Amino acid sequence: MADRGGNTFRPSSAALEQKVFNNLPPGWPTEEWHAFYWTVNPKGELVSRQAIVCLPAGYAQVCPEVEIGQPGCIQHVRRWGLTCRMALLAEMEFDVDRLLQYEGWDTSDDQRALYWMMQATHFDLPGDFIIASHEHPFLLFAPDGTLRGSYTWGHTYLGALAYYVSEGSVQGTFNRLWIENRALYRQALDYLLPVVGGKDDTEKDPPHMASGG
Repeated sequence: MADRGGNTFRPSSAALEQKVFNNLPPGWPTEEWHAFYWTVNPKGELVSRQAIVCLPAGYAQVCPEVEIGQPGCIQHVRRWGLTCRMALLAEMEFDVDRLLQYEGWDTSDDQRALYWMMQATHFDLPGDFIIASHEHPFLLFAPDGTLRGSYTWGHTYLGALAYYVSEGSVQGTFNRLWIENRALYRQALDYLLPVVGGKDDTEKDPPHMASGG
């Protein structure tokens, strides 16, 4: 199984056609959360995506409702996917010892316990390069449909393009540029898009709007 805590810029291991992501053992109680987000492919095309991530049952009880711009239960959004806050597992009294016993492991095995805590909260998701910015926020909805997580300080559209064009040498997010000098940000997009063979897709509707959510 892939290490989901890996490098920020590693490719995702998720299959593009996969819709539901559950890293816990079969039969372990979970709840379905809905993720809406944008990805950028190597041609510079924006792609809206949706996925269901299965967090441990009870996670929603310790994660309050938020507004867009507030991270809530999201820890990070990486090129490869999503990490939710492991600290909330303690608040919901996630019984990792019982999970270890369920899998036939010694409850004193701290390394294995950490592994399962990461499995419970780290998700590779479909897409070439997942972005999460003020312009293209990553949104995570609890099973009751309320927004419980949003992430806006990951990589921007420009950040993904710069990474592709530079073959990984440029790893900046360009969030500050989008906030402080929108005109220069647009100029940079206009410069880089022809390099990768794409066109400006920034006027597309956000995935949660396009889906009717």
